[in-house]
Amino acid sequence: MFERLFTITRPDLRYKGYAILAGGFGGLIGTCFKFGWDAFWPPRVAGRVPEPEVLVSMFTHHATSLNTSHLISFAFSILSGMAYGVAVEFLPIVSLGTGLAFGFAVWAGAHEVIMPWAGLTPPTWDLPANEQFAEMFGHSLWGLVIGVFYENFRRRWSKPIMASSDQATLGEMARSHSYLAVQVGIEEQFQLKSQT
Repeated sequence: MFERLFTITRPDLRYKGYAILAGGFGGLIGTCFKFGWDAFWPPRVAGRVPEPEVLVSMFTHHATSLNTSHLISFAFSILSGMAYGVAVEFLPIVSLGTGLAFGFAVWAGAHEVIMPWAGLTPPTWDLPANEQFAEMFGHSLWGLVIGVFYENFRRRWSKPIMASSDQATLGEMARSHSYLAVQVGIEEQFQLKSQT
């Protein structure tokens, strides 16, 4: 069972160009979603400067505008989406939860480790629980948005992986793309068996 979790796809089944485009587009839409989420559940206490503005002011030594913060957020999200797309092409387990696990990992790595270490936020243990949960849920759902858009557009833009489910085993589907492909393959196989 566990040997399939870390299966690497065959090189002839990887579409890195499509993955970069689909992941980047998912990152763009994901940023828009995250901005809406932040308006619904603010990720920081009132009066605290957003992390991208703190980062820019560390280098420029003066305050920046909110537009700079948004540009950094869009750039980070688009690049993260592209990285997600390429990673899924090689290692399908990255798509676990259709991006939920990826979003959670980004939150844990960036907000819990890197940002406090770099001095962009207070230490993790000094942050309010409400802020921690807002960022955790926001980033997990951000990853889900990237995953959904990646899965959708990657399939639309690239040629079909298999002509029909009777030509490929579930193991080949798992190696060919993502866990969503395996789920679709399982459903197709059950439909074929019920028809015979």
